[in-house]
Amino acid sequence: MTRRVLKWVAVFALPITLLLIRLYPSRPLRDLVPQSTTVWSADGELLRATLASDGQYRLWTPLSQMSPALVKAFRLKEDRWFYWHPGVNPFSLMRAALKTWRGKGRQGGSTLTMQLARLMYHLNTKTPAGKLKQSAAALWLEARYSKRSILEAYLNLAPFGGNIQGAGAASRIYFGKPPSRIDLGEAITLAVIPQRPAARAGRGVRKSGLWTAREFANAWRDREHPTDSDRRQLAPRLTTPCGVSAPKSGAPREGWPGADPRP
Repeated sequence: MTRRVLKWVAVFALPITLLLIRLYPSRPLRDLVPQSTTVWSADGELLRATLASDGQYRLWTPLSQMSPALVKAFRLKEDRWFYWHPGVNPFSLMRAALKTWRGKGRQGGSTLTMQLARLMYHLNTKTPAGKLKQSAAALWLEARYSKRSILEAYLNLAPFGGNIQGAGAASRIYFGKPPSRIDLGEAITLAVIPQRPAARAGRGVRKSGLWTAREFANAWRDREHPTDSDRRQLAPRLTTPCGVSAPKSGAPREGWPGADPRP
């Protein structure tokens, strides 16, 4: 009888513990990072944006105010299995480790949640100990927050070159429009930046970074069966290398009148 009771306790202990962790009140992820101070017009136009306290341009944007193309592009580029893993994807980690061991260059196996953990907690993930901390933090985030909250937080913290963080700032600086109006071609251009922001955006943009956007556009065309409208938006990215450039001063250019560029 005792053994049977212990068996049932073991079966239900983990899900009950996870449920209690999820239900315990937690601060919204938005409140854990500083934001730019903004001034908006009555019709919703951005009039002014200043640097956040950590020196970044960051405009937190709810997931519901980002275009579906933008959200999908980042999910496919960064973590195709985002909705199917608990924060860590062991298969991706093993594949990345194997490719690195075989000398095929440094391969990333981090999930989107692991990347968020690195950005939020400023982790050094270049060492085994750092990678373990990142994995533990990702599991904790998944236990505490919904997939939607994690995806929204990543899209608001992803690096886009220089002191630009998040799709809310990047879409306005690079394309002069809010993330809700980003089309498929623009979404693909933005989606390739966070992996190597110094090489794929701003004044340091390199040819290899430009071709990466083209390769992703080709992959999207081949895998996602785009509509005719999607194909028209993809056309410029399929025929020529594409990238984005930041203004020479480092300050936002379109949609950011009066922005304060000081570090």
